[in-house]
Amino acid sequence: MRIHVVNPNTTRSMTLKIGAAAKAAASPGVEVTAVNPDFGPPSIEGYFDEAFSVPGLI
Repeated sequence: MRIHVVNPNTTRSMTLKIGAAAKAAASPGVEVTAVNPDFGPPSIEGYFDEAFSVPGLI
């Protein structure tokens, strides 16, 4: 099984932490990848950031 985790903000260090947590929780043999978009908000703090993160996810 493969799990692809998408962090909607652009902070790579957060994406790495999320990926590590997902890998720690996954069963043996599960492949986990974590990615984030190249552009968008560095963090999502409210409605504007949520909306601004969508183009990078698409």
